[in-house]
Amino acid sequence: MNIYKLRSLGHKRQFSLLLILIYIISLPIISTITYFVLRQNAINHAYQASRLYIAAIDAVKQYVEEELRPVLRKELPHKFILEGMSRSYAAGSTARRILQGFPDYIFKNASVNPTNLKNNADEFERGIINDFRIKKDIKEWKGFISKEGYDYYVIARAGSPVKESCLYCHGDPAAAPKEVTKRYGTTSGYYMKAGEVVDAFIVYIPIHIPLANARKAVAIFIGIYTVFFGIIFWLINKRFGWFYEKIELDKKTIEDISKEVLNLNHEMEDIVAERTMGLVGLRIADRIRNPVTVIGGLCKQLSKKEKEGIPKDKLEDILSECQKMEKIVTDFDELVRSKRFLFKREDLNEIALSTVRLLEHEVKDKAIGFAVNLYEKPLMFNANRQLIKIAIRHVISNGIDATAPGGQITILSGLKEENIYLTITDTGKGMTSEEMHRIFEPFYSTKGRTGMGLPLVRQIISEHMGKIVIDSNPNIGTTVRFTFPTRWMEKETAANE
Repeated sequence: MNIYKLRSLGHKRQFSLLLILIYIISLPIISTITYFVLRQNAINHAYQASRLYIAAIDAVKQYVEEELRPVLRKELPHKFILEGMSRSYAAGSTARRILQGFPDYIFKNASVNPTNLKNNADEFERGIINDFRIKKDIKEWKGFISKEGYDYYVIARAGSPVKESCLYCHGDPAAAPKEVTKRYGTTSGYYMKAGEVVDAFIVYIPIHIPLANARKAVAIFIGIYTVFFGIIFWLINKRFGWFYEKIELDKKTIEDISKEVLNLNHEMEDIVAERTMGLVGLRIADRIRNPVTVIGGLCKQLSKKEKEGIPKDKLEDILSECQKMEKIVTDFDELVRSKRFLFKREDLNEIALSTVRLLEHEVKDKAIGFAVNLYEKPLMFNANRQLIKIAIRHVISNGIDATAPGGQITILSGLKEENIYLTITDTGKGMTSEEMHRIFEPFYSTKGRTGMGLPLVRQIISEHMGKIVIDSNPNIGTTVRFTFPTRWMEKETAANE
């Protein structure tokens, strides 16, 4: 999916798609791991069972060879009792009895030279016996094989090397007991040599049944896993819908704040330009008015007196031009001073909070603490909301610039008699006394900027009949305090006109 299309989806759908992706990726991985764990458990169980089985057969063979056969030979020296003297016969009979309860298991005393042709080793079994004969240090082999359409786990144990005592039955058939030759004949199972390995005890354990059970368990797990994800998916879409709606609402709020910041920046640019022009215009008007007035006054005095060499008509022309310049300055002054914005009753706390929200991200990015402690009741006054926002935002931004990571910016508001106030304190680098004397000068800046920030702030506060007081100490910080009257008095309005 295109990344831009994915971002355009809501958080709810994004999380749902993520959940589906996790399900699709995790299901085959977990299912495969589960299957191999169950498969290995089945193999381990089969191996332990087969070892126990072979240990029982070995015990029977040793018992016949070491205890039963010597006793029978002593008691019956001229007879050979197959059932009690042949360890292979006793082992085979015991194995068949054990396997009566396990019909799917196969036991074989496979031999390359069997007395009983039923024990004749096939090609697979001969390969195992040959490995035992060549690699004498290997006594056990295990692995998988498909036999007669079924899968088996095979464990083979090397038979004991032929002993001298075994040649009594398996040497020259002419010297073998009649009981043996009569039952098995004289064509196989003879002419063995002492020390050679001719047989192996092999157990075929059907593994297809536990593997089928493992696959069944995995199928059940897949069903449970799918139901589990389905329940989570349902909960996310039904039960936690409010959470994602809140996220979407917060996202919209952030977008609205971003738009407000953008609009505020545009307004600030316009206001800064206008205020700058106004301040410069007032300064120019003040500087031009005095010289023009002096020149005009002198011309009036000279025109009233007859002086030789000074034509009166020229003086009157100069006076006329001075009066025109004075009129232009007066008109410009009135134009600048007559510029006013709309004011209405506003809450200083609410304006401060909305401005703080705009700057929270900058504060967090710089790892600066932000403490806001506002008066418990609304602080109402006559104000132009956007202008006050600009003033507060500029002072807080200055504090952010001046404060190192780990510092603190504190904002307080309150009511004192007929005035309300807002203080903004930072723990930044502070200012020297020389810098303090020049901070309100137009075009003066310590940061390489336009230098119109604080002059603009003072102009805004002044137009609201307020006062701005700044206290700063190097390496300690700066406190800026705005004070506004809760109501405008006529004399205050006239004074600020």
